[in-house]
Amino acid sequence: MPDHEQALLLADSDQPLIELMQQAADLRDFGHGEQISFSKKVFIPLTHLCRDVCHYCTFAKAPRQLQSPYLSPDEVIALAQAGAKLGCKEALFTLGDQPELRYKAARDWLSAHHYTSTLDYLADVAQRVFNET
Repeated sequence: MPDHEQALLLADSDQPLIELMQQAADLRDFGHGEQISFSKKVFIPLTHLCRDVCHYCTFAKAPRQLQSPYLSPDEVIALAQAGAKLGCKEALFTLGDQPELRYKAARDWLSAHHYTSTLDYLADVAQRVFNET
């Protein structure tokens, strides 16, 4: 395994990409062998809003395209419970970056539900998922 300095040297090297990729594959195989692992997870799209406008992104939507800026706590729990019934062991929350900075609809929803930010809401519902599923 390369140490920090060795990794930086590799990143700055003039070595052809194919050779760097082979070195990375060799390190992976040395560390993990042929073992393949995975974690069954349920994806929970807490919000599709995002303050950024990345033209390649297919996840983010404008508020007018959504029924609600955020999933309700009950919707989040229902998704997590459905995932658990299918054997999921992990909840992966997906959300945009600080949508409340761009969209009034997000700020209004958070305020009406007594949250100061998307991350404040995420912390609350993530705790509920942990406790209830």
